[in-house]
Amino acid sequence: MAFHSIKALYSMKKSVIFLFVMAIAIISTAFSTSSNESEWKLYKEIQGVKIFTKTNKCQLQHTTKSNQYLLFKYVNTTNKALRISGRVDAWYNNLCRSCNLSSPNEYEFSIDLQASESREGYCSDDQKAFKLFYKSSDGSIAPLDKFELSNLNVKEL
Repeated sequence: MAFHSIKALYSMKKSVIFLFVMAIAIISTAFSTSSNESEWKLYKEIQGVKIFTKTNKCQLQHTTKSNQYLLFKYVNTTNKALRISGRVDAWYNNLCRSCNLSSPNEYEFSIDLQASESREGYCSDDQKAFKLFYKSSDGSIAPLDKFELSNLNVKEL
């Protein structure tokens, strides 16, 4: 009788371990395939500054909704301090929202980078140089058709 109880306990223990391993596998697969962000992609390189972009799903403040944003990363590849400036031109519904604005405006930027420094955008950023609206999760707002970083200028500090 004791032998059957031990055998049943051993069998149950194997079943619990198997279910636990399967649950971990399913959860890890779900997290790896439903990533909220893409990889950084090189957009442009100008006078020792590499500019990268990626899309990222960002939670909206005070709500459960989220939208996708285009994030920017600036990398100084030199051993000198640099200032990069320019303007983010953004097209929605085939209209450039920033091309004809008078200066100064929220689409113009100036970023100081120390030697070998990297600065990247996050969901919490409000500057267009670091975060630009890409598309809404529910399709209620026109998505970004295209963008350009124009009037780019790099100066040594």
